[in-house]
Amino acid sequence: MKHIAYPVVFSFLISVILQLLPFPAHAFLGGDTPSPVRAELFSAGQEDGTLVVGLHLTMDDGWHVYWQNPGEAGMPVKINWELPEGYHAGPLAFPAPESFDGGGMTGYGYEGEVVLFSTIHHEAGPGTDGFGEDLFPLRASVEWLACSDLCIPGSAELVLVSSRPDQERLPLVSHWRSRLPLQAPGDILAADGAVLEQQGNAFVIRLGFSGTEAGNIRAYYPLTPAGGIDFDGIRTGQGGVVIPLRGTEAPESLSGVVVTSEKAYHVEFPEVTVSPAGLSGNPQAAGTWGALFSMLGLAFAGGMLLNVMPCVLPVLGLKVFSLIGPAGADKAHRHTSGRMLSLVFAGGVIFSFWVLAASVLVLKGMGEQIGWGFQFQSPAFIMFIATVVFAFGLNLFGVFEFSAPVVSGKLGKAASHHDSFGAFVSGVLATTLATPCTAPFLGTALGFAFSQPPLLILLFFTVIAIGMSAPYVILAWHPAWLKFLPRPGEWMYRFKQVMGFILMAVVVWLASLLGTHGGAAAMVNLFLLLFIVAFIFWVIGLQTGPGTPTGKQFLVWIVSLAVTAGAYAQLMPESSPVSSPGNASSGTYIDTNGVEWKEFSPSLLEALSRERKTVFIDFTADWCLTCKVMEASVLSHQNIARLFEHPSIIPVRADWTSRNDDITSLLQKFGRSGVPLFVILPQGDVDRAVILPEVITVDMLENELNNVLQSQEL
Repeated sequence: MKHIAYPVVFSFLISVILQLLPFPAHAFLGGDTPSPVRAELFSAGQEDGTLVVGLHLTMDDGWHVYWQNPGEAGMPVKINWELPEGYHAGPLAFPAPESFDGGGMTGYGYEGEVVLFSTIHHEAGPGTDGFGEDLFPLRASVEWLACSDLCIPGSAELVLVSSRPDQERLPLVSHWRSRLPLQAPGDILAADGAVLEQQGNAFVIRLGFSGTEAGNIRAYYPLTPAGGIDFDGIRTGQGGVVIPLRGTEAPESLSGVVVTSEKAYHVEFPEVTVSPAGLSGNPQAAGTWGALFSMLGLAFAGGMLLNVMPCVLPVLGLKVFSLIGPAGADKAHRHTSGRMLSLVFAGGVIFSFWVLAASVLVLKGMGEQIGWGFQFQSPAFIMFIATVVFAFGLNLFGVFEFSAPVVSGKLGKAASHHDSFGAFVSGVLATTLATPCTAPFLGTALGFAFSQPPLLILLFFTVIAIGMSAPYVILAWHPAWLKFLPRPGEWMYRFKQVMGFILMAVVVWLASLLGTHGGAAAMVNLFLLLFIVAFIFWVIGLQTGPGTPTGKQFLVWIVSLAVTAGAYAQLMPESSPVSSPGNASSGTYIDTNGVEWKEFSPSLLEALSRERKTVFIDFTADWCLTCKVMEASVLSHQNIARLFEHPSIIPVRADWTSRNDDITSLLQKFGRSGVPLFVILPQGDVDRAVILPEVITVDMLENELNNVLQSQEL
């Protein structure tokens, strides 16, 4: 069954917080706000010395609660018993659910009313009167999440007063017990196997069944957690079930509930196998490997294109120095030095991407939903990288040098800013500033990579790193191609200082991002930290000059870095973000062209889908410079503004500046893991989404919007 209102992940997180508070949810919503769910316990009778208890939940019209696997969001109904010694409660038994679709996500649960079942066992076993009237009352606490256009967590303290069956509810018991999943005999319904197959560029798991009911399968509800499963695309027919995946990473096993025309059955597939066709040398297998190598090719190309994206341009000058080589050296030595430093620079890039990949794997292993550039959603990280960029700017101004403890000779003095440590740090800094951007080709490759197993994620990140560093390594090893660059000389020192000012502009930008997250207080803390860092590195410059003993240099660096780390720990901002001006309570804001932008939410997409409005979604973030360039050059263009005024087009902005699991889920649904992303939903239909490139033009967007409008008029 389809349902318009769908709970958002944010509502689920809020529900968890509310349940930790010392007052019920309805108190938070207002004392006079009635709960949309009413809960009661009753006895459904005894069977073989076991007491069967019914939990009757009645929902207001338009509200629903969740099954044991809520789907892509939500929270299942839970019950906790207070039982005397010698008594134990079994797990809550859930009848087969219904499905609720909305906002591009799918959930499972119940509308109207439902009876869930709990069993209470006595250690004495059958044949004993373990459920006499002296046992009662029994108490239990129940929790649920009720959703309509919004989600409200609820709870109740319930009492079971007797073991005598509630005669008035016997029809309800009969109805809902008939929907409890059964273990089907093999001749009725048998699970024959789960096979991973490729269909075009997508991957699916095909569940095979046999038995008299195999041709009557009406629905399949997975008990396996969401993972890489596309819940919205599950379909049944021809004696089987097809489960689409968001990537190629398949669960090792599957379990779920199959609903036929007669009953509901619990099925298990202990192993998901690869299609035999996928292991042979046929075109399908070639297509699988071809898709992988195609994505790796996109990753390499996207890595190369990162070098010309706005995020990386501030450190472009640092790479120019690596290519030219140190001033004051002969031509042969400059070429040798340039080659070495290009490899060290590449090592810094690759190392940084490996650290980023490790962070992704750890967070994914913890069940977190993350995407490309996720670290810029953390105020603590923004303060850290702002400090690093500021320190690098001080280096370019000549306040101190990234140099080895011992530097001697004329060449050493001239090349002190070209040593291996500086080149490595340049690679790290370039990578860090690149991560807010997705380049052309990179968005598709990253969307594929984030759904892969750990080794493939590491492989993709390595290929992106190689692509990003490849132009500099190639140019360094082919010095004849560098004739367009001027010879080393005094201009390099002036150019270095100019690049220092550019990095200071980056610090100002990072400070503005920090203000978005933590307000003015966080910005004040950052500027105080930068003042401390400026003083510390000024001292480093004074105490680590040529001729300074090695031991003293090490001591100065260790003490300085320790003081910097201590200051950072004291001034680090809190994680809780502050809403930006665009996130007004009304959910809309007006841009400079007078265009009204809606703030993204799953419930908004549902409403616009009901109204059959064409939706343009701008996935953006304040820390994404490419996003800001696209907003200023394309989305703010007068031709686009006129199209956005069309009554059938609703512009929506999905702001990913701070962490938002709803936006992350929708990005993943569109096969992407970062911003920018531009999507058109004809008549609000997510399944017909038109996904545009990361870098768009006015003509491109204008043509796509006009094509959608014309198709609606036909």
